[in-house]
Amino acid sequence: MSFISYLTRIHFAELVLEDALGEEVARLGAARPVIVIDADGRIGDGVGRLESTLPAECVLHWADWIDAWGRLRDPEAIRAKAADDGCDVIVAFGGREAQAFGRRLAGQGRPRLPLIAVPTTTADMGVVAGTPSSRRDAVHTAMPAAVLCDPTLTYGLDPRRTAAFGFGALTRSIEAFLAPGYNPPADGIALEGIHRASRYLARAVDDGADPEARREVMAAALNGALAGQKGLGGAEALARAIEVESREALPHGQLHASVLPPVLSFNAPAVGDRYGRIATAMGAKPGSDLIAALADLAGRLGLPEKLGHLGLGPTALRRAALGAAADLATQTNPRHATEEDYLRLLLEAR
Repeated sequence: MSFISYLTRIHFAELVLEDALGEEVARLGAARPVIVIDADGRIGDGVGRLESTLPAECVLHWADWIDAWGRLRDPEAIRAKAADDGCDVIVAFGGREAQAFGRRLAGQGRPRLPLIAVPTTTADMGVVAGTPSSRRDAVHTAMPAAVLCDPTLTYGLDPRRTAAFGFGALTRSIEAFLAPGYNPPADGIALEGIHRASRYLARAVDDGADPEARREVMAAALNGALAGQKGLGGAEALARAIEVESREALPHGQLHASVLPPVLSFNAPAVGDRYGRIATAMGAKPGSDLIAALADLAGRLGLPEKLGHLGLGPTALRRAALGAAADLATQTNPRHATEEDYLRLLLEAR
């Protein structure tokens, strides 16, 4: 098992849930965890494993934090109830929603409770670096005291979500590598994430229980999260904005294959030789076209090439362009992008 210290404590290994969760609860001097869980946390045998792993003296508290209409309950009310019950640590167990809510819960109120993050998908690895998706998140969320990355918790993910989450992780590494600023360690981490995602993602989609593929895709997502501290870019900004406008419940990463090509074309004048270095990390032949290589990978994964299936009209596209221009990821896009630029990119992607 490897142990990484990079802003926070990270345990990474198969079955690390059983190996490290009790250790981290004890290290924090905690005994009464409040468990934040979403639908992704209930896939497979994860809940049973979690319950059997916590120390016997722990008293479990499960936060029923989604109401009958699928809306997020007030984190302050849950925090207050957790405090009344004597809870002393938060365990965020699940996908993107559980991790985001756990960070908000840990970042609000007094006294603040430490957070242990246990992601069960590769869509939520931004929790490792605490990368905010909005200015509100930057103020109201907390870094985890520890993160447990256990690839076996992702075995139950279906192919569509595996493809979407994995391509989203690949995009995160690509955009982190392209983000302006001098950060050689982040660049190296990003290139390694690109290599791992490109090599193993299709295998993970084809066989959801392939141990090597699942491990390497989670490692690629971890790389993308760590490198993402350097910054992201226009593809992430657009994807998040479109998700807000879409009437479909889309797994994060489902739209990256559609918006990444036009964003890369837009950014090309500002990135020097970096597209060639990305193509090399993907294992493409020298002189290969990066955008074509990414489109080929997305096609093999069954991800949509365009956005037309969402049925977004002119008003929704305009709102999405406005949202992308205001997104924090836009600030580190290698080329300055305005609302009008984003609208043109959306029309190209449609």
